[in-house]
Amino acid sequence: MSLNEKRMFDRETLRSVIQQWNTVRLDIFALSEPNENLEFHGVMRFYFQDEGQKVATKCIRVASDATVSDVIETLIEKFRPDMRMLSLPNYALYMVHANGEERKLNPDEKPLLVQLNWHNDDREGRFLLKNCAQKTNTLDSITDQPSFKRKLSKREKKEQKKKEKLNKLQSTGGAGGPDSENHVAEKLYTELPETSFTRSISNPEAVMRRRRQQKLEKKLQQFRSRDGGPDTGGTLKIYGESLCRDVPYKTLLLSIRDCAQAVVREMLSKYGMDKVDPLHYCLVQVNSDGSEYILDDDECPLSILMNHPTSR
Repeated sequence: MSLNEKRMFDRETLRSVIQQWNTVRLDIFALSEPNENLEFHGVMRFYFQDEGQKVATKCIRVASDATVSDVIETLIEKFRPDMRMLSLPNYALYMVHANGEERKLNPDEKPLLVQLNWHNDDREGRFLLKNCAQKTNTLDSITDQPSFKRKLSKREKKEQKKKEKLNKLQSTGGAGGPDSENHVAEKLYTELPETSFTRSISNPEAVMRRRRQQKLEKKLQQFRSRDGGPDTGGTLKIYGESLCRDVPYKTLLLSIRDCAQAVVREMLSKYGMDKVDPLHYCLVQVNSDGSEYILDDDECPLSILMNHPTSR
């Protein structure tokens, strides 16, 4: 394989992975097509944990060749412009997963490629920007008690109450409390839960609905004739009110070669009656004059409908 052929193969492979990624993401988080240099870009969501343990979030456009150092510089300007004047803190980018796994990204790693690899590993995660020296295993940093007491602010009182409540729950729960190692992930996923506006798979129902739609479109594409002739498939509305009054009909995507026996079996499955014997059910053709005709097992209902005179 020549160098040019290898590059074309790598580009097609990358394009396929990006297309799979985009199918389960909102359009705003879709990745662009790779160019000849295998470079692409997309919008990524990042989180920031400040000294008060509050979690904020920003979305920025990131290129595939942008390193962690480049992204951190942009995020610092986005989250806290005054951070540029701070010389002591050392900020780093962490990859956090819902199961509590946390990893600090190296400065030369590329976040967009790291994110794309989540799809290959069939997992999700979040990127968190925070101070490397910042403690993450407690809600508040506890320092030695000073020689004087000052009046707590409303915010500090509120956080103190939350901490006391959390400690009480942990003491009553025993070993069931969260480990300090998992606290960052837990706080990141509980304080900012998944919403409809997110880069990751956040709404399983919407994702499944989109996948079903894509599956139907793909199947319909197979039914469409390429030579200009009649289509070989389509949708057919089957009435099953006798099976369930609340759901009077189901719409099936059928081929003109799908027989009545297969349609009966699929209808029973649609109504959640997979365990019943399909031989006890039949498909009936009801004409406009009120006459009925029971289809044989090998007859094809969609073919009958497509060849049925439109005047009747």
